[in-house]
Amino acid sequence: MEWPRDGDGCRWDSQPEHPTATFVRLQGAGQVRVHRHRPVKGRVKTIGVKREGSRWYVILSCEDVPAEPLPATGAAVGIDLGVASLVTTSGGEHVANPRHLAATADRLAAAQRALARKRGSRRRRKAVARVAALHGKVRRQRLDHGHKAALALVRAYDVIVHEDLRIANMTRSASGTVERPAGSGGVTSWCVTRVVPSGGTAVRRSPGPGSGLRARVVSRRGPGRAASSPDRR
Repeated sequence: MEWPRDGDGCRWDSQPEHPTATFVRLQGAGQVRVHRHRPVKGRVKTIGVKREGSRWYVILSCEDVPAEPLPATGAAVGIDLGVASLVTTSGGEHVANPRHLAATADRLAAAQRALARKRGSRRRRKAVARVAALHGKVRRQRLDHGHKAALALVRAYDVIVHEDLRIANMTRSASGTVERPAGSGGVTSWCVTRVVPSGGTAVRRSPGPGSGLRARVVSRRGPGRAASSPDRR
């Protein structure tokens, strides 16, 4: 569920006078205490509530967020996304794919077998929650690893060049299996998301013959030059 703006049926930090806790007021639910894991920057634009298993999350989208440029490094890198290795840089460095699903495969298989043996009972609901919790853990581990890999690239390089690949076409199991887990596609989007406010440059290169002649500059380092530029040949 999502409210279009702060104050329209909901309000973030609805009790600012409270010395330690943070509350959000939700229409129909009242004041709800939340765990704010980091300060909110900018002005809250929309508020959403999402449930994953037994956990509830409040999702904020903000505007007028102040930019935090990173110090220039003068370095550029090209990255190649893969399945065996999450990222390979033009300098020969590899970011390994930790294969979180494979590490959880035994416990997940046991939980699914236990679920198949239960029918219409409280124990079945617990078994369903157990399977969902394991899948949720794998998803969070993948997101965490991808965000950290993207942040490390953004901090180390001013210019990041990547191919505009279609990840689903790289392998039939690109959606994620024990043998070949997916996750490469998110790294590029996270790089672009992080590099723009930090003042860096992301270049998307079209794959195929002669692809080196065409690229799209997403952002450039320097004041007043953060807008996207057109395709170049």
